[in-house]
Amino acid sequence: MFLKHEQFGGWVFLQDLSHKVKENIAKCAIELFKSEGYDSVSVNEICEKANVSRSVFYTMFKGKRGILDYVVSKPQQNDDEGFRRFADAENDFERIWQLFERFIFIALDFGPKLTSRLFIMQFESPQGIRDAVHALDDLFATLAKNCAKNGIIETEEPPELLSRIATDLIIHELYVWCSQNGNFSLRERARQYAEIAYHVKPQYRMTPEQHAAL
Repeated sequence: MFLKHEQFGGWVFLQDLSHKVKENIAKCAIELFKSEGYDSVSVNEICEKANVSRSVFYTMFKGKRGILDYVVSKPQQNDDEGFRRFADAENDFERIWQLFERFIFIALDFGPKLTSRLFIMQFESPQGIRDAVHALDDLFATLAKNCAKNGIIETEEPPELLSRIATDLIIHELYVWCSQNGNFSLRERARQYAEIAYHVKPQYRMTPEQHAAL
């Protein structure tokens, strides 16, 4: 049964409103986690800052962890700007790099302490930052196959394997970055490791100056 135009418009409005409320709760929670520490922040404090009731909060999230899961899963989705950047990328390796950058930007926004919480979550249950990045394995592999066909990478290793290795290398460096309190450029290190792991040909790699500028 089809919805009438007015009903459909109302449904879209409610969906949009729900998304905005969820985004606001997540934004307020992350600000508190960064300033006060994840363990020190209560759901009540998040609700107060976001100006929502506990019932609304629990309609959107199961708890504090659900907020981090939500934020970390966002790179799997394309907003309009992300889609345009992805489509306009110079080649498929640059598209791979854009996907990695989405997670790196979250880590840089969170900072080492809050990002460390993502690794603690990984130990507490099968889901976590590693699973969020590896959720894109099929897309990484498809892009890597295209890179091989177009002469951007040069290797006899299966693209699927290269993608898993590259992802785990970058996740490892993210862990090191957290353990060293962010004392090196995560973007620079991750880009170098991605180029090496994917066997990117020299002409498609960044120059040392470009690496240093990341």
